[in-house]
Amino acid sequence: MRHVVIFLQRSILLLARYWFAVAILLAWIVLSLALLAPALLAAGQSEAGQAIYRWLAPHDHQLPQRSYFLFGPNGLVQSYSREQILAWGADPDNLRGFTGNSEIGFKMGLNQRMTAIFIAILVGGLIWGAAGGRPRLGPGLLILLSLPLLLDGFSHMWSETSGQGFRDSNAWAVALTGGIFPSDFYQGSTVGSLNWLLRTVTGLLFGLALVWFLFTYLSRQFAIIRAKLEARYQHAPSQSSERQR
Repeated sequence: MRHVVIFLQRSILLLARYWFAVAILLAWIVLSLALLAPALLAAGQSEAGQAIYRWLAPHDHQLPQRSYFLFGPNGLVQSYSREQILAWGADPDNLRGFTGNSEIGFKMGLNQRMTAIFIAILVGGLIWGAAGGRPRLGPGLLILLSLPLLLDGFSHMWSETSGQGFRDSNAWAVALTGGIFPSDFYQGSTVGSLNWLLRTVTGLLFGLALVWFLFTYLSRQFAIIRAKLEARYQHAPSQSSERQR
């Protein structure tokens, strides 16, 4: 039992010392897997690619009309409407199961909003580390910067569950802006549309707020833990030598 306790304490001490690198690595792994899934499908490794989709699925809706498609014939990042996805053979009762094909590209493992969140976490985390632990956000700013995402997400949910579909046409935005933008801007979720822009911006804001709040909190807590454990191990050798005398 003593050896188990010592092992756990040393593991906690390592985490307290290197938690920042661990956090950055985890964000990088999630983004890498989201990119690796379509890359594997494009290379013909469907089983490995589908395994990544399944691993990410509990944390992401993976709807194809709200996701990026990679490794298509033109080599660019693509996005498609729900009507296009259905025309290419997607099951309307299982849209998230559609991953694409060689003609249109293959879906990323994260949707547009989650992609923005994890990019913000990774980039924002590196900025925080390079700036010496700044910005430092408290709970108030975290809530404030999370509100746009909550408003956008719940409005989409209400639009779909109520059957009103007001986020499909975004007539409210047409009236608010006087319709100065092209009609395609107000409709759908493809790159360049209003829905895509709101998902991306709110995801970036939330990701930055989350990482700057959590990193500030974790740095304080791990500093306390590190100081206690390091002090304990510094005293341990002298105490054992005194007992031997």
